[in-house]
Amino acid sequence: MRIEYITVSDPRNYNTFDEMMNLWGINNRVEIAVQMHPGKVSPDTDRYNWIKEIVDKLSHMRYTPNFAIHVNCDWCDEICNGNMPVALEPLFNAVSYFSFLPIVGRIQLNMPQKTANNFNPQKLITVIESFPDQKFILQYNERTKNAVDALHKTRANFDLLFDASGGRGIDAENWQSPVYPYNHKQGYSGGLSPENIKTNLDKIAQVAGKHTIWTDAEGKLKTDDKFDASRAKQYIQNVLAWEQKER
Repeated sequence: MRIEYITVSDPRNYNTFDEMMNLWGINNRVEIAVQMHPGKVSPDTDRYNWIKEIVDKLSHMRYTPNFAIHVNCDWCDEICNGNMPVALEPLFNAVSYFSFLPIVGRIQLNMPQKTANNFNPQKLITVIESFPDQKFILQYNERTKNAVDALHKTRANFDLLFDASGGRGIDAENWQSPVYPYNHKQGYSGGLSPENIKTNLDKIAQVAGKHTIWTDAEGKLKTDDKFDASRAKQYIQNVLAWEQKER
């Protein structure tokens, strides 16, 4: 099993850019993902401006770290229905001044139930095709699997994230075996922490076999309900230690 990304999610505007740079500096596969939805991250909020500042700083760096945006609620619904929210366009269109590659490398769509129930894959494909240099990720769980399967049948280019808890950070009883693994890369999330990641990687390896995967931790990286960079660092280091042991 090869680990392509070690994703740590949901830093906010109380976290500094230096904290994020320190995490990116641990390994070139570290990915930092921020959450966006119109309720609390709409334009002119401190958190939106903080994300814009990160994108601007990254665009001036010779080396662009792995940066992702996870889109939620009505903004996710808009994208799945073929419309790019105006507030997200400048972030998704931002490129490095040196490589001209996108600053936001991956875009995860956390599909609401209403969207999954009324999903038209052709509408989402129009957005995916508009951003050919970026990768879109869809959660795969009981709520979304029919919609994801419909998109897969179109041969669209996207990745999958297995999270049975649907973003609630609940430990998985059993990890999902890869679904159409030769067409889409697969990620694993749900209850992952610095303390349990090695044990869970053992379990994931049993179902993933020789496939390329990534892991995404969020809720259990927090202290007092805030993203804790020291816990994120410990998580990343424990993933790398597990990988070293398996070589």
